Amino acid sequence: MINIHRFVQNRFLRTRHAHPFGIVLDIDGVLFRGRNMLPRVKEAFSLITDKKGNFVVPTVFLTNGTNSTEKNKAAQLSEQLGFRVPADNVLMSHSPLRMFTDLHDKQVLVVGQKNARAIAKGIIFFRVGFKKVTTIDHLVKWFPHLDCTDFSRKLVDPKETEAARKRFRPIEAIVMLGEPLKWETSLQLMLDCVLTYGKMDTMVFPLIAGGRRPDHIPIVACNVDLVWMADVASQLPRIGHGTFIHILDSLYEKLTGQHLQFRATLGKPTEVSYLHAAHRIQRQAKAMKLEDVKYVYVIGDNPMSDVLGARLFDRYLRHGGVGRFDHLDLEAFDVNDGEKPRVRTRNVVERCISILVETGVHQDHVHINGMVKPISALIDNLSKGEQLKLQLPDFVEYDLHAAIRTILRRECYR
Repeated sequence: MINIHRFVQNRFLRTRHAHPFGIVLDIDGVLFRGRNMLPRVKEAFSLITDKKGNFVVPTVFLTNGTNSTEKNKAAQLSEQLGFRVPADNVLMSHSPLRMFTDLHDKQVLVVGQKNARAIAKGIIFFRVGFKKVTTIDHLVKWFPHLDCTDFSRKLVDPKETEAARKRFRPIEAIVMLGEPLKWETSLQLMLDCVLTYGKMDTMVFPLIAGGRRPDHIPIVACNVDLVWMADVASQLPRIGHGTFIHILDSLYEKLTGQHLQFRATLGKPTEVSYLHAAHRIQRQAKAMKLEDVKYVYVIGDNPMSDVLGARLFDRYLRHGGVGRFDHLDLEAFDVNDGEKPRVRTRNVVERCISILVETGVHQDHVHINGMVKPISALIDNLSKGEQLKLQLPDFVEYDLHAAIRTILRRECYR
């Protein structure tokens, strides 16, 4: 029987010249179901932390959640897990926004939950660098006559809000953090924004269904999951931000005959989020005075999110080139992701290996989980058989504890 603790100590605490590996962990469905911690989670972390609760294996938490900052999510995890989780070990689906430096000086419409403005003005966007932020609530205040689904505003004369509207500046880009509370209001005002090129109530080009319109303002969408697992009391997945994105795109297509063109989609399964996670792991390894990470292991519960993303990222590591999910130039982000010290991933990381656990979305013979497909040219161009192959993990384990033991056993013989 292999002594796992002795292996970890020998590999990481003493043998500094050995190439370490890194672990990317999903949260919902892997660590927790709703607010409840899943069985054997603490035992699992005891395998990759020392007696003081410090990680001895470079580890990041990668979630498609968008309703928090990295700092707040790390504090929440620290309280739940019983040891300190640094903010740099946590990646939200919007974390790679710091890579999009060309959008940081634009007037950006940020869409999300009630705290979208707080997140936009808080530490995450301070680090990212967005300087001019508008929210849906701002647009409702400045253009109440456009929010016709709310009958209390339907008959508002634009002249009544003319003074307030002087604060409005044309929107130059849209960042979709997560699903909003009032879908009908957000759908209407976002369509207005896209159709008017950010001017809101002035049509620049005629709206002719099927006619060719110039490219619209840039849109970045975070978290394309159609569903996610909520409280443990519910066995059915809940619809998520991917569903909202799908509806917005469908409405735009019905009105114009064209699909929305997303500048980028962030979060799993897009390669750019896994690239960002790999960069964080490389920086952890440097801080721990370890050599370059060669293997990255991804543990998740969703075949069409965690597993697909890991498989696509593994393809990038082996073959390189343009990102296959949304056609981003990943090489440019690999050179500089906006953080220091700079690291390169494809030159040093060799493989990304996926492990599917059976404690969340995944259920045998059930394919209810999913993602937004219209924005994935790769997925649409593959046969159903090829799509299914991309969702097959390298390993399937019952829970997190079993998954980490599998990783450690595999590394014993590498």
